Amino acid sequence: MKIFWSYARLDDMKPKRKISKLRKEFENVLSQTVGKKCEVFFDTDSLNWGVKWREEIERSIKECDGFVVVVSPSYFNRRMCIYELQIAIDAGKRVFPLYYRACTEFKSAFKEDGEEAEINRQLNKASFAIADLQMMDFRELRNEKLDSKKVENFLDRMAGAVGV
Repeated sequence: MKIFWSYARLDDMKPKRKISKLRKEFENVLSQTVGKKCEVFFDTDSLNWGVKWREEIERSIKECDGFVVVVSPSYFNRRMCIYELQIAIDAGKRVFPLYYRACTEFKSAFKEDGEEAEINRQLNKASFAIADLQMMDFRELRNEKLDSKKVENFLDRMAGAVGV
């Protein structure tokens, strides 16, 4: 099973790299849940030096079995994040929103005028899909240790939903 992990890098800043660590724990739990090694695509670990990164990301999304979105205000403000979401939706992928940080709105608001008006309009439309999906709410657990019972139980539930 292959899963694509879509997140905003701003949410994974050093030194803690919480999103990176959460993704790795999820990969372990998902593999245990499914009963075989699973791969969770994560750009900083999965992209090889010198590859055409945009093409590789598009290919990885089209080949994945599921698409995890780490929902945060930063996610909705990054064009590349919403572009990844749009590719997943267009490819008919199962999308699993992980509600990571509170958002006032579940949509992007890129300017729909000027040179990139049509592209921004498409991205804004794609971002609306998140609001219609059932989210797994991780907000209260975001600052817990990954080996806490609460986080482990959350990852078990998440892996159960994704691994079906």
